Amino acid sequence: MTIQEYLNKIEALRQEKTTIAFQENVDLEFCVQKIQQSSPDASFIIDDLFQEISEIIFINKDVVKYFANHLGLLFLEEQESGNVCFANSEEVRAEYKQSFKLIDVLDYIYAFGHSTAFKESQKVIVPSEKDLFWKLVKIGLSLRNDKI
Repeated sequence: MTIQEYLNKIEALRQEKTTIAFQENVDLEFCVQKIQQSSPDASFIIDDLFQEISEIIFINKDVVKYFANHLGLLFLEEQESGNVCFANSEEVRAEYKQSFKLIDVLDYIYAFGHSTAFKESQKVIVPSEKDLFWKLVKIGLSLRNDKI
């Protein structure tokens, strides 16, 4: 799946009004509830994330910067070649990661988009806790791979 296809999938999710039950739904709702309690004002709507120009959807870099600043993580625009720094490796436990990529933000948003909180408010809340961010990234990755 390309980034463009994933953006289209997230946009389609925004338009859905029903929630989809899946294996990790309880974990998702629990994490989202904790995020709502710790960062209720740190949110954006999906329309703020997308900039559509002649049927091509672009990501608003200000939203990505907002994630980086709020989480205290470095945003990596491109994949590093080779194993330059183990700290950014996929094999590092989430609590030790110091950076994130665009696909991580999209996985987070895709997971959050499946939550009841999103269906009710149409807002994505940016977490202040890194571990909650990485848990939702993992759930979003699972949803993306399962093609729910």
